[in-house]
Amino acid sequence: MIGWSGITLPTGSSTGNLKQLYPTWCPTGVAKASATNGQQIRGPVEGILYSLQVKTDGIEGGTIEIWDIDGSEAGADVSSADTITNAQLVALQAAGSAKLIYSQNFVASPTTPFGTSHRTFQKGLAARYVGDGTCELNVVVQGGYRLTTKVG
Repeated sequence: MIGWSGITLPTGSSTGNLKQLYPTWCPTGVAKASATNGQQIRGPVEGILYSLQVKTDGIEGGTIEIWDIDGSEAGADVSSADTITNAQLVALQAAGSAKLIYSQNFVASPTTPFGTSHRTFQKGLAARYVGDGTCELNVVVQGGYRLTTKVG
């Protein structure tokens, strides 16, 4: 288990974009389709979400959604970027490849701990913040990402 802290989520709506989640120390890779030998590619993998904490700006509350999803299955570049559009999410839901594993409303307090009861995921983790202001996530995860070097 490793803590991933300080993951900033953009302000959004219930039909806004998701952000594929990676720890802050996992470097951005190159787009998988254009990678050449020796370049790094990052991607989501299965794992276990042990705990989640939301840090707000102390002014605004909102809703956090955590999804079991790999955006690359719908054509999203989740190596050199981390955005999954709502249209890509809807397509993956229709294909049975995206699942909402956690959703919680929260108030505007400096930190809001949530207990997630060891939620397993098969694809990767992505999150959406529905609300105003700013929102950061701190999570404790086992697995969840990979960083590989292209060869051959």
